[in-house]
Amino acid sequence: MPGWVERWQKRQRELAQGADADLVHSNRRKFRVASSLLGLAFVLGLLDAKIPLPSYVRIAITLGAVISGVGGIVLMKWAQQEDVFLTRPDPEGPPEIFKNKST
Repeated sequence: MPGWVERWQKRQRELAQGADADLVHSNRRKFRVASSLLGLAFVLGLLDAKIPLPSYVRIAITLGAVISGVGGIVLMKWAQQEDVFLTRPDPEGPPEIFKNKST
């Protein structure tokens, strides 16, 4: 297991130096969009619960809140899994029988 810690630290240094910067940036954007969608769903839910509205407007607001909430959750899970993938260290190579093999 000590090899895993070293590989993880190496990956963290690579990310700090700018490796995969475009992927990290797009993943942060996904987190922001997902948070905005969840916030919008919350606000629409509050609006639906607190203000008396005609039935067709209430249906539209409820539908918008549900779609926004589901979209936010899906996007948040996607960004979370991508973050796990980006921060995971490279796998350990297969064991070598002969360390000083000349080929």
